[in-house]
Amino acid sequence: MITRRSLFAAGGGALLLSACETPVTLDGRFPIMDVLGTQPDVSEFRAALRRAGLDQELAGPGPFTVFAPTNLGWAAASAEFRNGGAAALRNLIAGGRLRLPDIQARGGRVRMLSGIDIRVVGGSAAEPRIQAARAGGAPSGASASVVRPNLLCSNGIVHVVGGVLVPAAA
Repeated sequence: MITRRSLFAAGGGALLLSACETPVTLDGRFPIMDVLGTQPDVSEFRAALRRAGLDQELAGPGPFTVFAPTNLGWAAASAEFRNGGAAALRNLIAGGRLRLPDIQARGGRVRMLSGIDIRVVGGSAAEPRIQAARAGGAPSGASASVVRPNLLCSNGIVHVVGGVLVPAAA
């Protein structure tokens, strides 16, 4: 007869425990960092959040809206930005749970934790083009398309974007 003790002694404990894990889904039951972990094309951004210590903040109750750049978009950002730590990464995080319709209802503007704005500057309703702007200023710098919007999280929303959004230098 196989008992729990003999199963664990035989090394089957990990197999038994792994069968109990719930896979992360995009239905609003899992926090932002877990949802980012299901998106292989944003792994560099997720690693940067961890290095900057923002993973703990994004594991909290929030809510937050995160504009997560793809690995290709992240690589195109300046080294200064990529190495800018939490201050730079707050350019890509907003307070609140903002789906695309919520952003449209705000006139296409979102205030980020860093104080800059993200504004819709074109594209389509399903794949808007967004650009950063200094508070009270016109959009400037690189723009990017939202390539996968509205990934639901227990503590917010993730929008996967094709680039890093930073306003042009003043």
